[in-house]
Amino acid sequence: MSQRNEALRDASFIGLGILIFAVLVYRLVQLQVVEGPEYREKSEDNRIRFVEMPAPRGVIRDRHGYLLVSNRPSYTCYGVPRDLFRDSIAVEHLGFAIARDPQEMREVQLRPYRNAFRPQRLRRDLPYPLLARFEETRDRIPGAYLEIEPKRFYPGNVAAHAIGYVAEISDDELSKYPGLQSGDLVGKRGLEKLYDKDLRGVKGNRLSVVDVHGQEVHTEQSLGRIEPVPGQELWTSLDIFGQMLAESLLTDKIGSVVAMDVRTGGIVVMASAPSYDPDIFAGSISSADWNALLNDPDKPMLNRSVQTMYPPGSTIKPAMLIEGLNSGVISPSWGVSCPGSFTYGNRTFKCWKKGGHGYIDCTQSLAQSCDVFYYKLGLLLGVDGINRAFTRFHLGSQTGIDQTSEASGLVPSREYYDKRYGANGWSTGFLVSVSIGQGEMLATPLQLCAFAAAIANDGVWKRPFLVDGVYDPSTHVLQKRAPAEEIASDVPLSMIEMAQRGMTEVVWGAAGTARKQQDDSCRIAGKTGTAQNAHGDDHGWFICYGPVDNPMYSCCALIEFGKSGSGAGGPVAGEVLRQLIRRELYPELYKKKSEDETEPEVEPQLEPIAENRTP
Repeated sequence: MSQRNEALRDASFIGLGILIFAVLVYRLVQLQVVEGPEYREKSEDNRIRFVEMPAPRGVIRDRHGYLLVSNRPSYTCYGVPRDLFRDSIAVEHLGFAIARDPQEMREVQLRPYRNAFRPQRLRRDLPYPLLARFEETRDRIPGAYLEIEPKRFYPGNVAAHAIGYVAEISDDELSKYPGLQSGDLVGKRGLEKLYDKDLRGVKGNRLSVVDVHGQEVHTEQSLGRIEPVPGQELWTSLDIFGQMLAESLLTDKIGSVVAMDVRTGGIVVMASAPSYDPDIFAGSISSADWNALLNDPDKPMLNRSVQTMYPPGSTIKPAMLIEGLNSGVISPSWGVSCPGSFTYGNRTFKCWKKGGHGYIDCTQSLAQSCDVFYYKLGLLLGVDGINRAFTRFHLGSQTGIDQTSEASGLVPSREYYDKRYGANGWSTGFLVSVSIGQGEMLATPLQLCAFAAAIANDGVWKRPFLVDGVYDPSTHVLQKRAPAEEIASDVPLSMIEMAQRGMTEVVWGAAGTARKQQDDSCRIAGKTGTAQNAHGDDHGWFICYGPVDNPMYSCCALIEFGKSGSGAGGPVAGEVLRQLIRRELYPELYKKKSEDETEPEVEPQLEPIAENRTP
């Protein structure tokens, strides 16, 4: 009996052993053969990390080759969501190391990708103290590591509004930028946005081997590496010296300065004050900093050169005079007597000069900026004539410059008044104010700078631009922009010349309103303007061009609350215009001067390219 039991027991053990062995064999086959590829892939995901390498964004240069925008190396902290999300203690250590709220980082940056091995950016541009802190704690943070990436750098922080800035792509933008993912940087405003595709370049990637703590051991060269392709360069028409001067003259002021090369249409200066530091957007801006900028009453984010519309005041009187002569409602010998006011209907409109100007002819109407002259001229022209006067020089419509959110301005028309007040709800009395650039009339500093350039160009209006060409540093190919669009005037040259003489007399005439801008070494012509402001002191305008005999540049300055054009806008625009002219005509003087002074905090382009940038 005992022998039978022992045999049965032995058989049971043998059977159980065979069964266990069969199960093990089955499981081994299942793991190695059936599910082997899946686990091998997971193992590789744990051992080998796919690392994207952002492309250096293309630099932006001024017309001399100086850098306006560049890149510098910075440290970015990445984390593997699958490693970090399940380890709350590691997230706490990481939050301390990179100065981020652990809970916010876990819920916002890790939870949406909690099962992914693809690394996510957790913080850009770590300062040195945080780098040291991260290195001290990295063994306790499996799955987190640092990468060196290019960061946008703005030497001297000039032309911030024209250039714009970059920031992390928003969820709404992801569908507009194929190939990009959350955390990538894109242009948000200005040239950075409009030329984002050219500037962005193409990402590279590499594979690296990591240890059990998720730290990189070495790069897996044999598995392949694709180098990033740097973005293309923007070669702009901006002049860094003129830009820096304009911005310095706008210190503690609110306003704008725009200067244009009248020969090409290129914008050489576009300054707006107050300004902002675009560097704060190069990573992820905090909500506190963003709200501070948005709620600032001086609106530093606003590009006043193209986005803000103001009554242009007397700066548009040359356009009125040209239309009056061209339409035949007045002749070159026409004049009026100015007693200091003008009564139309039951309302009296004052001239800026209380005692009046006495008899005023066409040329002196500009030189002395007589309001009564233009009150009467406006009524002779009527609403259609006034509209022609301004739209001839593209006032009331976008210039088409390569900038974001350009305003159109406003030039009243018959249709405008009918729509606003009804077909019989308005009278010609509205035209009195519009005739001197007040009332419903609105313009941007850029529009008036282009207008001044058109007067300097014998009536030919050129479409302004900022980017002169796109240069590919890898192929050394420059895609030059087509020449600026030119629209010839329908007005005889003799009538344009009368406006030119009047603007010259503004500066050089015995009674000119901008006599303080006289400088025998650089003769300029201009027109002052004072825009009424219901919210404080009047705004001051000044448009100008020069040299008078061979125009090279035009300039417009608008100073909010400046009280007058001659006192506020004139000194700013006049100084910028004269420096632009002198630097071109007498470069040796400024070269000698720069040897004794500090040059801008920018790098010059190599000689061959600098030569190609010469206008």
